[in-house]
Amino acid sequence: MRKKLKIGNLVRVNFIGSNYICEVIEVVDKTTYKARNIKTGVIIPNLRWKAHKDKKSVWFIEAFISDTPGAKSTRSIDTRKQTTKKSELDQAIKKQKDFIKGNIKK
Repeated sequence: MRKKLKIGNLVRVNFIGSNYICEVIEVVDKTTYKARNIKTGVIIPNLRWKAHKDKKSVWFIEAFISDTPGAKSTRSIDTRKQTTKKSELDQAIKKQKDFIKGNIKK
């Protein structure tokens, strides 16, 4: 089943006889995709359907699994942004300007 894939689609990829579940992360052109292995996080470039694959290619898309992405990556992403107060930032900028001018205070 050849289908135009979108970012976030899950596919089964065949790599030298082994099957892996991957998530499409980039659409390079209308037949070429870039995918990330869900378990290991390894990125597989130049992925194509079996009918469109290059002769030398060792990986290809075997089957479409689903539109909805699976479980999120096991890597934790810190969503909090460490921000500084404006007054602290202003003081740091003033110290940098003084240093550039040559006014060094110890």
